[in-house]
Amino acid sequence: MNRNEFTKRRKTLMRMVGEEGIAILPSAPVRTRSRDVEYRYRQDSDFYYLTGFAEPESVAILVPGRASGEYVLFCRERDKRKEMWDGSRAGPDGAIERFEADDAFPIDDIDDILPGILETRNRVYYTMGAYSDFDQRITEWVKSLKNRESSG
Repeated sequence: MNRNEFTKRRKTLMRMVGEEGIAILPSAPVRTRSRDVEYRYRQDSDFYYLTGFAEPESVAILVPGRASGEYVLFCRERDKRKEMWDGSRAGPDGAIERFEADDAFPIDDIDDILPGILETRNRVYYTMGAYSDFDQRITEWVKSLKNRESSG
């Protein structure tokens, strides 16, 4: 699909989210079939619709008006050894070059970076209940920001 279509879709959602909000979209998790056999991976439909990015362990952040980039993508880093088994990875550089992310970071850095972006926003748009593990992380990030706010 044409990259411009994904850009247009993200811009439409960002207009709806507004300058005070942030949209957080996690990728679908890898599902285990039995022991060490996984089901064939299928990306979350909403995530793919907005990004065109088909890799697991990634999170798309849409932050309208953010000076250093409105479309941020957290994804797995390149790793030749793992790519032999799991297939190629775009990595943060590929996320910028091939998927037009304004900014991209390794998924392992999300706990350090995303809360700082969250604290600049008044509203968080996220679909609770789709991925319970990620729901807990969102809840913890928001809770830690509220605790910081209440303590001055």
